[in-house]
Amino acid sequence: MDQLSTGKLFAKWCKDQVKYLGHFLVFATIFLITTLQYKIDMEPILYSLLISTFLGCCWLIYNFIQYKDRYNALYETYLNMETTVSTLPEPSNYIEEMYNVLLHDLYNNRSDLYTKMKKQELESKDYYTIWIHQIKTPIAALYLLLQAEDSSKNTMLMKQELFKVEQYAEMALYYLRLQHMSFDILLKECNLYEIVKQSVKKYSINFIGKKISLNFEEFKGNVVSDEKWLGFVIEQILSNCIKYTAKGSISIDYIDSNHNTQINDKLKHAYEITSSDSVLCISDTGIGIKEEDLPRIFEKGFTGYNGRMDKKSTGIGLYLCKQVIIKLGFDIRVTSEVGKGTMFQIYFGKQKGKAKVGELD
Repeated sequence: MDQLSTGKLFAKWCKDQVKYLGHFLVFATIFLITTLQYKIDMEPILYSLLISTFLGCCWLIYNFIQYKDRYNALYETYLNMETTVSTLPEPSNYIEEMYNVLLHDLYNNRSDLYTKMKKQELESKDYYTIWIHQIKTPIAALYLLLQAEDSSKNTMLMKQELFKVEQYAEMALYYLRLQHMSFDILLKECNLYEIVKQSVKKYSINFIGKKISLNFEEFKGNVVSDEKWLGFVIEQILSNCIKYTAKGSISIDYIDSNHNTQINDKLKHAYEITSSDSVLCISDTGIGIKEEDLPRIFEKGFTGYNGRMDKKSTGIGLYLCKQVIIKLGFDIRVTSEVGKGTMFQIYFGKQKGKAKVGELD
């Protein structure tokens, strides 16, 4: 939008005033025709027209001054629209007042969107800064292992470091996809056991490397979900359990109220689940989570005491889990006890239950 000179602005104003000039000429013509037709004395009529023309010219001059002031105010608003719309001219009628309200609402919405976008941009920048530092660690470890005299003896260690690189890369992809997850969901009936089995198989190298035992038996259970996204959630929970379990075991159990078997009843009692939901329970015997950290573990960027001790946590994994679970229409809960372990429960239904750690034996 270029600023107009006074001459160009006057031409624009004249164009806007054409209808008013036309109305004046029509009324003047009617007066003259009527005067001539009825042979009325012309002098008072012409005098009246002269006074009307003079007053009309005064009004037009005043109107142009107002027109110019309003244009300048609008142009100033245009120049400063990134920061404010307070320089908008005062409305002269109800319609302009409504336009003013509309512009203020649009500006406020735009400001909110801009603030949200900048926040997301800053959060993404922070995440990828941490991510770059994270992924450099396993790459450097791989380089050192390859430089060893007998690198063949370090095959397991190299596989573990390579898996970390793959895991970090996958996390970054899912972080990007989450913003447009609604376009990347394919809901269908899935075999939950197979999804869990694939996730466990993927992390088998971590179980072997840390010598963590796994309690996982075959079960029957189908859920309507997106196989890829649900698998991602289970993988993140397993990753979290493995990361904070130095020794001991990880247990995976499925409680399905549609199959009231003895083992389901035992598990229901152990987990204190009384609802009619189907629940996937993943528990570990790790270091646990402090009680004051539990309400915030699904917040974006929150690492808690364990994350600060680890110094590599981004606080993104569990946040992504929560967001994905919400979009899939399920629910996730976690309970923990410091020194005894942590339990994650995914509810494939509307009702929710409770769980306690350390009561499965």
